[in-house]
Amino acid sequence: MNMLAVVLFMVAGMVFGRLLKIRNIGKPVIVMTWLLLLFLGWEAGSDREVIAALPSIGMDSALLSLGGVAGSCLLAWLLWVFMGRKLDAVKAGAKEDGNGVTSEVIKAGGERKLSAWTGFGGSLVILGFFAAGVVLGLCGLLEESRAVHLLSTWSLRILMMMVGMSVGGDREMLRSLKTMNPKLLLLPLATIAGTYAGCILVNLFLSYEVKDVLAVGSGFGYYSLSSVLISESRGAFLGTVALISNIIREVFTLLFTPLLVRVAGPLAPISAGGATTADTTLPVISSSCGQNFILVSVFHGFTVDLSVPFLVSLFCS
Repeated sequence: MNMLAVVLFMVAGMVFGRLLKIRNIGKPVIVMTWLLLLFLGWEAGSDREVIAALPSIGMDSALLSLGGVAGSCLLAWLLWVFMGRKLDAVKAGAKEDGNGVTSEVIKAGGERKLSAWTGFGGSLVILGFFAAGVVLGLCGLLEESRAVHLLSTWSLRILMMMVGMSVGGDREMLRSLKTMNPKLLLLPLATIAGTYAGCILVNLFLSYEVKDVLAVGSGFGYYSLSSVLISESRGAFLGTVALISNIIREVFTLLFTPLLVRVAGPLAPISAGGATTADTTLPVISSSCGQNFILVSVFHGFTVDLSVPFLVSLFCS
């Protein structure tokens, strides 16, 4: 799989989305994601070494996920300390409602809450499609035809274009940046750097190449896209590690956000959620951290989400 082609399809989608003002393509993206995870499971199921190593894969994935979360939470806590641990530091100087958040941001956050079903329910559906693909692979169908690989390749390219369209058509995010405390622009960087540091530290007890664990960490909870990208470039084994690791990251954030807020401050669960904080984990972050952090969460998720295909491609190249 030519990783450059994947990035070019995403950039083309961003251009089309910007010019044509394309929005609300969430359902087609979800369907395409299901198909890609089916193909990923198909490839994994056809690889007997992957099937035999599933118990080990599960443990490695959990360790890498928790290491990445711990590292990102630590840097997010340090950023919160740097900001003086004051809620006022989060508020902006723009026109605000009674809670200190612009009405446009609250509206955007409310709209994104409608996709909260993609939390536990979405993860179960993803696992269901992956499991179905494993069954097909165990039946040996992949070895009889190259059509599945071709479908996987073009499905991935189409998905990347769709993702680019949704990013290019979202003009609200650019307007919202004017209301944000400049220090909070460092939060996505803290998430990325902390995840990498945690994965590298955990890998001292594992046996992966550094670039492989960095590729897995670069999913930042975006398990569908990152796992397919890694599988196409590095094989089904590492792709399966990425899938399980990033699902664990999302579920961990959904379960432990209230605890993270009390232990490490309100920026920690946002950093832990990675790319999911603009949609899947936004409701629990909003309820635990307060509406003042909706804008921070959406911006963080948007930025980290956008970085996933580029960073994964970098470490897989």
